[in-house]
Order: sequence, then C-alpha cells, then structure tokens
Amino acid sequence: MESHHHSALAGSVATGAPPMPAVLSQYWGAPETIRAHLHAETPLAVLDYWEGLRGPRRFPSRADFNPMEVRKHLPLIFMLDVLPGETWRYRVVGSMIADFFGAGNPVGRTPEDIFSANAEVALTPLRICTRERAPYMHTASASWLYRDRTFVHYTVLLLPFGESDDAVDKVLCVAEFVSEEEAARS
Repeated sequence: MESHHHSALAGSVATGAPPMPAVLSQYWGAPETIRAHLHAETPLAVLDYWEGLRGPRRFPSRADFNPMEVRKHLPLIFMLDVLPGETWRYRVVGSMIADFFGAGNPVGRTPEDIFSANAEVALTPLRICTRERAPYMHTASASWLYRDRTFVHYTVLLLPFGESDDAVDKVLCVAEFVSEEEAARS
C-alpha cells in the first residue's frame, strides 16, 4: 500500500475535506498510520482482521469477510455499499450502531436519509476512504447526534473492500463509544 499519511486535527481542514466541528481528529492512509491512533479494543481487533484478509492486496474483497470471525464486535459494525455518484447505502448495521443513529433500522437508507443536515459527518469519511482506497478513522463528539448525551465521543474506523485494488465497492465501519461515566474516570 502506498505510504500516504494524512491527518487533520480539530479546527483544521484535511485536503478534500470540509471542516466538521464535531470531528476532534481524523487520520487516513496505511494501516500502521491508523493503528498508531486507535486505542479502543473493537476497532483494533477489526483492523487486525481486515489486515489478515487483505494479504498482499491493497484491501480485501467482500467475499473474504466472514462476520462470524468478528462476531463479538458485530453490534458495533456496519457496512455500506458504494454506489455511483458518491452515494453510499447502509447494507448491514449492528444493534448498537442502529441505537446510536436513533432512526430505526437504517438498512437500505443513505447517510442523507439518516442524518439530514448532519450527513457531512458521515459522508466526508466515506468519500476519503473510497477515493483514497485506504483505511480512515476519526474521533468525534457525539453531541451532534446522540440526543440523550449518554456518549460523549466515539471513534469510527472505515475499511475499504473491493473486488480489485482499483475500486472500493463496500466500506466496513466499526465504532467504539465513550460514555459520560467513562470520560469522567479518565
């Protein structure tokens, strides 16, 4: 994989990404770049699994992915189909993610359908992961969405999948949430 390492801290703008006040930090590029900024168990475990699947390829194909290999993390996993015209549609959504979205079952819907005016927080990472054909992660405040403020922030990891290294056709995402109680302890 090419060694393009990019990052943007809160308040700055990454190349090709509009400012998103909710995003505290974002990184994309080679898996080792991402790994250096991941601290949560679930995203790290899924990144390890994804790396094992891809082997010498830039990223694995969807056919390589066996959800049962990461079953303990499924409540925090979601997958989107990459469609023409920079459109993404939720294909599979774990139970904790669906609860976080607070919009019922999001399967078959787009980020615009779910998040309306806040869709850019979901769309920018999807654009970066798809265009760069590389893993992406960000940590963000959950206040833009989570209405009862149980979670203060979250980390989300996006991993590309495709039949060839030339195009991404699925994006696997995994999130980890930090509650107010956990944040107060740290």
